[in-house]
Amino acid sequence: MDPTMSITTVGSTVSSASQVMLRFTEFDYAIFVVLLAISVVIGVYFGFFSKIKQNNVEEYLLGGKSMPKFPVAASLIATSVSGITLLGLPSEIYSYGTQIWLFVFSAIVLGLAMHFIYLPVFHDMQLTSCFSYLELRFDRIVRITASFVYALSTLFLIPVVIYVPALAFSQVSGVNLHLITLILCIICVFYTTIGGLRAVIWADTVQFLLMLVAIFAIIALGLVDVGGWSEVWNRAQRGGRLLLFEFNPDPTLRTTFWSITIGMTTNWLVVFGINQACIQRFLAVPTKDAAKNSLKIYIVGLIVINSLACFIGLLIYAKYEECDPITTKQVQKLDQVVPFYVMDAGGKIPGLPGLFIAGVFSAALSTMSSGLNTLAGTIYEDFIRPCHPHATDRSSSAVMKVIVVILGALVIVLVFIVEKLGSIVQMAISCTGVMSGSILGMFTIGMVSTKANTKGVVSGVVASISCMITLWISALGKLKYDFLPLRNDGCDETILELLHNSTTTTPIPPTMADEQLPFIFRISFMYYSPIGLLIFWIVAYPVSLCTGGGKVTDQRLLTPFFRRKDEIKSNVELRVEMEGNGLLNDVTKDKI
Repeated sequence: MDPTMSITTVGSTVSSASQVMLRFTEFDYAIFVVLLAISVVIGVYFGFFSKIKQNNVEEYLLGGKSMPKFPVAASLIATSVSGITLLGLPSEIYSYGTQIWLFVFSAIVLGLAMHFIYLPVFHDMQLTSCFSYLELRFDRIVRITASFVYALSTLFLIPVVIYVPALAFSQVSGVNLHLITLILCIICVFYTTIGGLRAVIWADTVQFLLMLVAIFAIIALGLVDVGGWSEVWNRAQRGGRLLLFEFNPDPTLRTTFWSITIGMTTNWLVVFGINQACIQRFLAVPTKDAAKNSLKIYIVGLIVINSLACFIGLLIYAKYEECDPITTKQVQKLDQVVPFYVMDAGGKIPGLPGLFIAGVFSAALSTMSSGLNTLAGTIYEDFIRPCHPHATDRSSSAVMKVIVVILGALVIVLVFIVEKLGSIVQMAISCTGVMSGSILGMFTIGMVSTKANTKGVVSGVVASISCMITLWISALGKLKYDFLPLRNDGCDETILELLHNSTTTTPIPPTMADEQLPFIFRISFMYYSPIGLLIFWIVAYPVSLCTGGGKVTDQRLLTPFFRRKDEIKSNVELRVEMEGNGLLNDVTKDKI
């Protein structure tokens, strides 16, 4: 069966009323088109009508460093909340319980680490690319290594981000999945290319507000449908969904207190913190205090949006406590539960399903536009600009716009590959975990240790990524976990008859990872990031010591806790050194 048509096919089998309910109405389509039009209009305005033109590096990548803190914070939140969040987290809660809600601790640690350790360094250096830091701290080899790893990770994540909401929209509209992907990519590439970071941030802000409206609308409708907050919690408790503090240290368990708090913290530090897209926005505000205020709003927003997505998962379970749509074949896979619920529960109100799906696409567009803008800047600054050091701002901006178009075309092609990879949420977490440990290690060892050097860092990266890719590929498709109990004893006769007559079966995964696998390959994917970080440190630090140690040329390259204030260079000395290394550009020269 074509997965993009599964909900509609089953709905039409159950009843004609269900078929109507599970399709978009004209009003839903209108809302969706308005969303896309808003993003296009924003791009057109900043590209053609705004007095501030996107024809230089500072404007295109940093918005002239004059962006207000609220749009920057909203853009950060919208960038971090993808379709994976709005569709994946509710499905996770529905099938595995609330254990993943412990990400609240990870978000708090993320905020503290960024505030006290990483953000002060990045803001003091005022570099267009955060990877420029690694060149100043070590050398160009380390910078290129980090940029390459980041580019690979981002290129894999963006197609996943786009695929998930495209699949959801295909289910509720019947439109071909790849046609939807093509249209979205063209729109996103258009406003990102012509509008630069200003268009991205303001489009993100509008999309962020739309996400909030969609989420609150679905929650309000769900609470009315189920019977209030207390009934949601009562049903979740009866179904064993209220799980938070599982302290079992077994690393093969899918989610525990330890795997969430340790695994997600190290992963989030890279994905939502030491990430070029995030750093780029923190540098788009004029002062360090404004950057820290944006960070506070960002962390609170991250917790609130993700928590609301988790609560939607409890609402879905409360709705289908006695008639699970997965075991009754009303949906063919877990990733389809959320759009099925939205069409089922929200179809009574014209336009509400369209609003929610539009919110999901807002999240996807935001993440994709930010990723393309950031990746274009990284590729240009680290791989192209060194070959053309005297290029004008206008030509540099034009080259980055061409890069965005090329990346957009590549994303469209990669969606065909992502479509075959299976479990989207688990795949995304696993893939980012494979890379994030080494990226976090490079920046952290540079900021907290004066002994680290290039040989140690590169050795650590090679060892970490090699081990983690081996672990990931060996476990790919084999790490399967049993859902919490799902019921269908409360379904009406029509649905039960459909289940009885169904010739397909839904495979039930084992309780834990396959016991026949070696222990190392059965470790939960949640631990990939901390394992990668540990391998990096085990290799990088000793190799650095054995090869003569490192040298810190400027105390500002260290986090404030490790700086020797008597050795901090003056602005003039730093400017001369950066100019000699080819790191001084229009973005940095006026700030030093």
